[in-house]
Amino acid sequence: MFLLIFIFKTIHRLSDTVSRMAKLDFGLKPITIRLLHRSPQKEFINGTRREKKDDGFRYALTSWSRFMKSAGIQVGDTVHYSFDEIDQVLSVELVVPHMRRTD
Repeated sequence: MFLLIFIFKTIHRLSDTVSRMAKLDFGLKPITIRLLHRSPQKEFINGTRREKKDDGFRYALTSWSRFMKSAGIQVGDTVHYSFDEIDQVLSVELVVPHMRRTD
């Protein structure tokens, strides 16, 4: 199990660490998503896709907007999550909303 913290921006892809742990470079496969911070907790399977990047590839979920909406994540939010390499499960543990300015 590996704990990660990520600030969601407009980039819609999996982190390099998760992509490596999921071994997506050996072949695309679905990843189970668990939303532990939601009540009730939710779980669903999401496909992955490959995008060309310079001399290599980067990886993303096929339904990124579904993931963001189901998890209640907005651009700028800080997300605490873990990835279980054995079970291939991405668990969202905490979403900290971005403090938006009210000028």
